[in-house]
Amino acid sequence: MLLSDQIWGISFLSQTVVGVLGNTAMFLVYVHIFMAQPQQKKPTDMILTHLTVTNTVTLLTRGVPETMVAFGMKNILGDIGCKILMYLRRVARGLSICTTCLLSVFQAVTISSSTSWWSQFKPRVPHYILPSFVFFWNINLLISINLLITAKATNNVTLIEQTYVSKYCSTIPKNNDSSYFVTITATTLRDLIFLFLMSWASGYMVILLHRHHRQVQHIHSTSRSPKSSTETRAIHTILLLVTCFVCFYWIDCIITLYLSFAKGYHSELQSVIAFLSTCFPSLSPLVLFSRDPRIPRPARVFENMRKSIHML
Repeated sequence: MLLSDQIWGISFLSQTVVGVLGNTAMFLVYVHIFMAQPQQKKPTDMILTHLTVTNTVTLLTRGVPETMVAFGMKNILGDIGCKILMYLRRVARGLSICTTCLLSVFQAVTISSSTSWWSQFKPRVPHYILPSFVFFWNINLLISINLLITAKATNNVTLIEQTYVSKYCSTIPKNNDSSYFVTITATTLRDLIFLFLMSWASGYMVILLHRHHRQVQHIHSTSRSPKSSTETRAIHTILLLVTCFVCFYWIDCIITLYLSFAKGYHSELQSVIAFLSTCFPSLSPLVLFSRDPRIPRPARVFENMRKSIHML
């Protein structure tokens, strides 16, 4: 086994373990808040819960097989396994884009001023969350359905007719396969539309934050309401998540575009793409954990335990 493969294997394993544990922990936190602390529930919790599920699916369908292959396991999946794996991965990727976009747009509409055109949607916007999920699932299940036909286990990474190649799965569309071009077009349009909405919502929130900052510059900090501080913190968290997502997305696209024109099979760049595609799913729960005031910090937990012990 090459040293580079060992390094990639350890990297994928660490990233997957941290990401799965983090997303699982955040999922349980939101479920606990929903069940036991409904007074602390926020409308965005449902969106974030959905995001943790899509993140977990992405990590399991991307990080686990990459780890196995990096540690020397070959022929880990047959054709059926590759079809299911790549289909779930592509659906999870699409859901991640859609859910992150919904999160930013939802927050932008929620904080919009009473004089803006978006203010008319404020009372109804929480009721749009579940229908949005149904729409996202339907559109992504349909867009990616072609993978159930074209995905196959990789036997020879040098085959030039493969449009996507990894060490374990590839997609090999048939000659003059119109469904392949329909899938590419639909995927591109979906990404561009949701990235545009995501960018618009983020830019709008940045403008509102700037205006808010100018308004409170000459107001003493003690006069700021807790609600205003909480909303500002929530906006910062969402902007950080969106920024991370967009950065990793465009880096992934640039490398993928380069590989589509490059000759030969580039194993290292394929590993880089795989690693980048799981960066956001593994980092987002860490961002949420560090910035959500409802989640008890380890220091606070240990302090409470120490006080309880002394009381005994």
